Amino acid sequence: MRDGIGMGVIAGAATVGTLMGFGHARGATLQPLNAIAHMFVGSRAFLTTGFQPAITGGALVIHFLSTIAWGVLLAFIAAPLTARGRAIAPFGVGILAYLVDRFVAPNALRPGFEELLSSGETTFVYVVLAAALAAGLWAQSLRAPSEAPYD
Repeated sequence: MRDGIGMGVIAGAATVGTLMGFGHARGATLQPLNAIAHMFVGSRAFLTTGFQPAITGGALVIHFLSTIAWGVLLAFIAAPLTARGRAIAPFGVGILAYLVDRFVAPNALRPGFEELLSSGETTFVYVVLAAALAAGLWAQSLRAPSEAPYD
């Protein structure tokens, strides 16, 4: 579980940076990130371009909880896999996250940034998610056996 949380935090940081980069290119660095807060503040989140403590902070909490959930799922999936399976698993989780967020989740539970970004940019956010999960899984595998958790 601890490994999954770590992978999720890495993925969350990477995807927040990606969202901010796309926002910066539009002159509103925090707008795509703030859009995530639509889950609790409604449409006001889509219009918030700058830092608003409740909106930006809430968006960060929701985003990191989501990426941590994907990281924990990956940790459970990857645990029994061989090296080849562990190399592929993060990308499977990234694809699953994309499909769930884009096509399965009701509008109220979708990330929100997909309303502000192009389809290609939205897809790229999930590519970054998968790559960051892969990096987290790889970093976790570098630990000495004595450091490996037993949870």
